[in-house]
Amino acid sequence: MSPAVDPLGALALVAASFGAGVMNAMAGGGTILTFPTLVFLGLPAITANATSTVALLPGAAASMFGYREEVREHRQWLKTLFVPSLVGGALGSVLLLETPEETFAGLAPILILFATVLFMIQGAVSRRLIAKTGDVEPGHIPGRRWALAVLLQLGVSLYGGYF
Repeated sequence: MSPAVDPLGALALVAASFGAGVMNAMAGGGTILTFPTLVFLGLPAITANATSTVALLPGAAASMFGYREEVREHRQWLKTLFVPSLVGGALGSVLLLETPEETFAGLAPILILFATVLFMIQGAVSRRLIAKTGDVEPGHIPGRRWALAVLLQLGVSLYGGYF
């Protein structure tokens, strides 16, 4: 049974959801706002995690539509990274379902901190990689970069499927 939500809790949930939608449209990471809010409102950690993921899906789909030109431009990357994304997400989801609630509740703050740090440094890391190796033209994926991209995407999607 779900806990009852008072008007202040409902307002907090609306604010977190709105903020998460904005974050996801720009760079992702909206779960950083919705997950703690749902836990604060009394949901168990795994339930809050799954609820947050499902609730944010429509906004993510709408954002993809908004970026359709960029997606079209990078179609080769999309084709390359689709399967590792699907596999990693599925493995992460299975891992979540196999994780005891108490263990996940203990890991959640670490996962949130990890995601926060990644969002804080992603711009600097991207600039450094481009400066070091040069930007990749749309549709052209050199061999070593292709393998690295697939492995990194598998890891990112595993994390995404789990949290």
